[in-house]
Amino acid sequence: MSVDFENEPVPAMTPRRVGRKLDLRMLYALAAVAAAVVVLILCMTIFFNVSSVEVRGVSLYSDDQIINVGGIYEDMNLVRTDTARAEKRLMDNLVYIDEVKVSKSYPSTVVIDCKEAVKAADIEFEGGYYVLSTSGRILEANNPTPTGGIPIITGFKFYTAQDLIDKGNELTDEEIFAYRAAGAELRSEDNYSDKIINDLIAELIEQGYENVKTIDISSRANIMLNIDNRLDIKLGSSADIGYKLSYFKAVMGKLADNYEGTLIYNGSENGVSAIPKDKYLGKPTFAKDPEKTDADSSSSEETNPEDGSVNDTGDDSSQAENNGLDNGGQTDNGYDGGYDNGGWTDNTWDNGQYYDNGGWADNNWDNGQYYDNGGGYDYTYDGGGYGW
Repeated sequence: MSVDFENEPVPAMTPRRVGRKLDLRMLYALAAVAAAVVVLILCMTIFFNVSSVEVRGVSLYSDDQIINVGGIYEDMNLVRTDTARAEKRLMDNLVYIDEVKVSKSYPSTVVIDCKEAVKAADIEFEGGYYVLSTSGRILEANNPTPTGGIPIITGFKFYTAQDLIDKGNELTDEEIFAYRAAGAELRSEDNYSDKIINDLIAELIEQGYENVKTIDISSRANIMLNIDNRLDIKLGSSADIGYKLSYFKAVMGKLADNYEGTLIYNGSENGVSAIPKDKYLGKPTFAKDPEKTDADSSSSEETNPEDGSVNDTGDDSSQAENNGLDNGGQTDNGYDGGYDNGGWTDNTWDNGQYYDNGGWADNNWDNGQYYDNGGGYDYTYDGGGYGW
């Protein structure tokens, strides 16, 4: 009798066999997790302990100072080391560090890369000097004397929390001083001059300016620099600082090494005026108005042969006109709104820029830059003197 094994049904897997396979898989998984936990514990306790700390890029502080302030010590676990916390501790406590990066180098080294602060300028404020870094942080506060070898910034007003005081906040002197204390970010009262200073210093460094003695920011519309105590540079407003400085540098490259005088920015179309020291008077020298006839001139003007001054014999019959509509003055034949404080230069309505529409030489609105292309005594961008 033959047995047909091929057609014999295969016995089904019993529930016991299925459960046994599941138990083995779970056991393997639990064993793997347990092994990972053990390894992690070993890594965080026994393995990867710090055995060395490498400090780079700093000379003003010792390695021990950096390590201690950063909170790094030998035998601490490298895996658990909080690098972000160490960086914050260093930046908050060591003002002469501008940038810091703390990293781990396995199996057992911590690397601290520092960038030291560089003194950029002294800010004169209320009789003291505040050392500013190139990154815009205060390094030293209220020094009695300038540092030397860096520019002195005048006309800058620190933030004094006046807006908070006006809202009723009562602040102590210490709380107000904290806004300009060592380690604080530069902040101005107008919340704008600080940005101008930072941008200006960055451009001066990038373009390689040397021997900058002073930076006057008393007026944001009339920023002035002094180079080597022989060149006064009038930047005008803070707009396009980088372009203006590059233009001035090109002009300075054409001047003699011992040249002394004033450089004035006249706009992108008119360039820079270079006025020798012995010629610059701080205001225009008046010439005869080309639009007046000789008869008009003789009837309205009288020249003093001794000092060359001009007397105004117009409607007000005096040298110093204080009237609104002055139709007889050498200075301004236009409507100056009564803002002429006397003399033959109107330095009120035009903010002292002397750009009167009908004045001494050009009748142009020249923004006080005196570039009249052929007229008075201006040494400017008129094709005849010192202009580029």
